[in-house]
Amino acid sequence: MAKLTEQDFRKELTSGKLKNLYFIYGDEKYLVKKYTELLCTKAAGKEPSDFDFVRLNSDSGLEEIFSSCEQLPVFSEKKCVVVTDYDIEALPESDIKLLESFCNDISPDTILIFTMPTLSSESKKSGEKKSGKLKKIVSAAEKNGTVLELQKMGDIALEKQLSIWAEQNGCKLNSGNAARIISLVGTDMTALKNETDKLCAYANGKEITADMIKALVVKNTEVRIFALSDCISRNDHNGAYTQLYALFEQNEKPEIILSVLSSVFIDMYRMRVASESGKTASDVASDFKYGRREFLLKNANNNAKRYSTAALRNILDIILQTDMRLKSTPSDRQILLETLISRLIVAAARN
Repeated sequence: MAKLTEQDFRKELTSGKLKNLYFIYGDEKYLVKKYTELLCTKAAGKEPSDFDFVRLNSDSGLEEIFSSCEQLPVFSEKKCVVVTDYDIEALPESDIKLLESFCNDISPDTILIFTMPTLSSESKKSGEKKSGKLKKIVSAAEKNGTVLELQKMGDIALEKQLSIWAEQNGCKLNSGNAARIISLVGTDMTALKNETDKLCAYANGKEITADMIKALVVKNTEVRIFALSDCISRNDHNGAYTQLYALFEQNEKPEIILSVLSSVFIDMYRMRVASESGKTASDVASDFKYGRREFLLKNANNNAKRYSTAALRNILDIILQTDMRLKSTPSDRQILLETLISRLIVAAARN
């Protein structure tokens, strides 16, 4: 049948001609959840019967899924079975074949929906990148029903979406301030929706201003760590520790802080070496599979100009030493990160 775009999927819902099999997944979890809810409402109604509407999850076995789908509807035209965050990558090959076969022969009285509103394309058990297992089931769903893959929106589309949310709440939000919110929060739509709703409640029907955004919007971890790395490069002790303590107040794990901080300097080092070798950001993005996050390399290229190659190597060595201590000694983790920031500032100053 088909792999649909958002627009075509909405048309399918409006038409009322639903398929017997759906697979909804992708990186943009907010949209996965949104379209799953719309589909469930269309398939089973706003107040579905417990006899005809079944919700299953990762704890359910294949037999339970198959059994639920084979039961005839009682009070509705169709039996609707929703399977949420099913870890397909963790299934053995024998189960993959069973699931493929079942997808090829679903009862016409059943609507089976696989949805992944939180689960990524990695297996929860192995943590490894997706194999061909997910691809096989997606192909089976595409052949016998409808597949909707929802990717992250670009910045311009996100700015428009924030303005729409603000308008729905009776407020105004111009594109410049929408971009300002995105720069602080990141591109996760769930977080952006929460921050926009909060700003609208505060604005109370008025236009959302830059001052409101500055006062109310909570910066995400990545944004704060980028700001932290910038303070380090500018030899700004107070700014660096202000950002670090803000991360502590947000109860961010030291391992996460160190991981993102290391990635910032790794990006800089890659761009520094690429520049010396006559390579571009696109070359680096392709070699290291950055995908939609290629924009990080452009930022890293600008920041890398503040350092020599030797300085970046020294900084990465300091981060590695801290990482090893963090994982192997019972030392106070907060003190380890405070010491790390001091050493990085010294290294940057020597540069």
